[in-house]
Amino acid sequence: MNQNFFKKSKGVTLIELLIALVISAILIAGIYRTFIHQQKTYATQEQVADMQQNVRVAINRMIREIRMVGFGGKNENTNGSNDIITAFGNVNGFVNVINPVDNSPRGDNVGNSDEITVVAAYTQIGTIAADVNAGSNTLTVKYPPGGTQFDDITRKYMCINGRYNYEVVPAAGNPITLTLAKPAALNESHLAGEPVFLVRAIRYGLRVDSKGVPVLFRDLYPNTVDTYRDSVAEYIEDLQFRYVLADTTEVDVPGNPRDIRGVRITIQARTRMNDPELKEGGGFRRRTLNTYVDLRNQRD
Repeated sequence: MNQNFFKKSKGVTLIELLIALVISAILIAGIYRTFIHQQKTYATQEQVADMQQNVRVAINRMIREIRMVGFGGKNENTNGSNDIITAFGNVNGFVNVINPVDNSPRGDNVGNSDEITVVAAYTQIGTIAADVNAGSNTLTVKYPPGGTQFDDITRKYMCINGRYNYEVVPAAGNPITLTLAKPAALNESHLAGEPVFLVRAIRYGLRVDSKGVPVLFRDLYPNTVDTYRDSVAEYIEDLQFRYVLADTTEVDVPGNPRDIRGVRITIQARTRMNDPELKEGGGFRRRTLNTYVDLRNQRD
C-alpha cells in the first residue's frame, strides 16, 4: 500500500507567519515604550531626589552659620551692639555682625537674588599652649597640623573661650602679639587648653560658574578680591532674605542692621536636566524651601 507522506505534513503559511510577526512587533513596541517611560520616570525621580538633597545641604549650612551670628563675647548686647563690633570696631571692614544686600548688583549674580554677610567666632583654630597671665600682650597658641593660623590681614581677630576678643598682629606661628587696639593686653589670665577662635566674616550669595551653572557660594574673606569662593550647592536659582526686627516687623531692607533679630530664608533649586514631559519653566522641576533663623546672640 503506497502512502504519500508529503500530503500529510503540516506547517505555517506565509500569511500566518506575517500575522505572527506583526503581533510580536506590536507587543515588543509596547514593552519597549513602557520600558522607556519607566526609565524616564526613574531618571526624573532621581534628579528630583538629588535636587532636594542639594537644597537641604545648602540651607542647613547657611542656617548653622547665620544662627551663630555675633557669637564671641560676653553676650552683653544692648540695642544690637554686639560685643564683637564693640571690641574690634569692624571685622574685615564690616561694621555689623549681619550685613544684608537686597537684590545684589554684582555682575555675576543670578537674577535679583540677595546676599548676606555674617560675622562670628566661627572657627576654633587652636588652644592656649601655656598658661598666660592677665596684662600680658603675648601668648602662645597650639595649632593642629596644617590648621588655620593668624597669618593674614583678614585673620587678625582672636576670641578666647568664646568670650574675650583681641586684635592680634598677623603672624605665622608663635608668639601671638596683641595690637595696640583696645584692649592692648589680656583682660584676664588663661589656662593651657582653653579654646582659641578666629572671628571671621562669611558671605553667602548666588553666582554663575564658568560652566554657566547657577551656584550658591560661600566667601570666607568678602572684603578682599573674590579669590576664594566655595560652591556650596549647584543649580540654586534664587536666594532671598527677609529680616525680623526688634519690634517684630519683617522687612526686605532693614534701616539699621543692628535691629535685626531673625532672618527668614527662601531658597529655590532646580533639577540638573530638564524633563521633556514638563512644558513650563523650561522643563526643569523646581523646589522651594523656606525657613526662619532666630539670632540668639542678637537678643538684648
